[in-house]
Amino acid sequence: MTVMRSDEPLGEPRWIDPWTRGQGETRVRALFARTWGAEPAGVWSAPGRITIIGEHTDYSGGLSLPTVTAHRTYVAARRRDDDTVRVLSEGADAFDGPGERWTGTLTDIGPDQVSGWPAYVAGVLWALRERGYDGPGMDVVIASCLPTASGLASSGAVECATALAANALWGLALDSDDGHAELAEACIDGEEAIARAPTGGLDQHTQLRCREGEALELDFSERPPRATHRPLYFPDYGLGLLVTDVRTRDRDRTPGYRRRRDECAAAASALGVERLRDLAGDHRARARIEALADPVLRARARHVVAEIERVEDVSAQLAGTGPAHERFVDIGKQLFRSHASLEVDYHASTPELNLAVDTAFRNGVLGARMVGAGFGGSTIALVRRADADGVARSIDHAFVEEGLERPRFLMV
Repeated sequence: MTVMRSDEPLGEPRWIDPWTRGQGETRVRALFARTWGAEPAGVWSAPGRITIIGEHTDYSGGLSLPTVTAHRTYVAARRRDDDTVRVLSEGADAFDGPGERWTGTLTDIGPDQVSGWPAYVAGVLWALRERGYDGPGMDVVIASCLPTASGLASSGAVECATALAANALWGLALDSDDGHAELAEACIDGEEAIARAPTGGLDQHTQLRCREGEALELDFSERPPRATHRPLYFPDYGLGLLVTDVRTRDRDRTPGYRRRRDECAAAASALGVERLRDLAGDHRARARIEALADPVLRARARHVVAEIERVEDVSAQLAGTGPAHERFVDIGKQLFRSHASLEVDYHASTPELNLAVDTAFRNGVLGARMVGAGFGGSTIALVRRADADGVARSIDHAFVEEGLERPRFLMV
């Protein structure tokens, strides 16, 4: 890891700019032509996912309120006349796997048959076939401006862009919201069965069903989750979400995520409910949770139930008609509370994430929290856009002072 000493001069904050749709499509088309010696049939893309609030609630049947980034993953693809699947990923060096290219067949894709980054592509095609959809092999090229290992669902973006490509090339006609929900469920099945990565579905349903400039309230008490579109008018009031990628790429977050899922299931069982969501809205819930003998299960349940309530409050503020400043201040407070809960009760935060949130707080942002599964990744801060560069500079300087690798930033 490259570390910048605190006595080295500070430069500009390191911003990650999104490609325009045209830039992304041109780049991946050119890469496809160089790789496979022909033009693709088309280009499909999927955005990153940012959870405004509602973290670690999806696998407990709860509520979440995500949005999407302008940063996207692009897939260029064409049908083949056989069942061969050939994939090249421009960013493969950021993932475990066989290098930048992989070749397999639809017939041979199955659990424990594909490893590393190709499993996220192959798993989607396998899952669609398992659901009764069929089509031939494909040649695929992937390019992305979405930072990897940043807690913004870069793997989900690969899956979702692949699913959209298969939908078009195989003629599946899954183009409605219900159709995209079906594609999202296939992505989830593929990730769990082929990539062997646990997922609650938040990423895929957001990336296939949320539009830029809006928030999507997802209710995971149903499967697929019920989606309610919410206005996200931060830009109308000069606000935005500052994302800080703290760049902790050397940590495997999967074990921690698996443990949290298991602990939530154990807490629900101890409380006599099917899922922790069943306690939300129950005035006796807090007393029941505090009566749990196991302090770990008590803390995990406390976070999930309180986080669902925070989602309800933020959704109500976005849909409300009261003074905008008061509603944004309330939203910001809920972001801070969410982070505290994820740090103290869920133990999903890290020193780097805490440093980014604490520095943002000291610089007067309305709210801030870690985003994604945690154990590294990114934070978000609800910030006045005019102040975003200054807040980023302060966070950058704080990391240098601590001898940490400098973070990167993007805006939503």
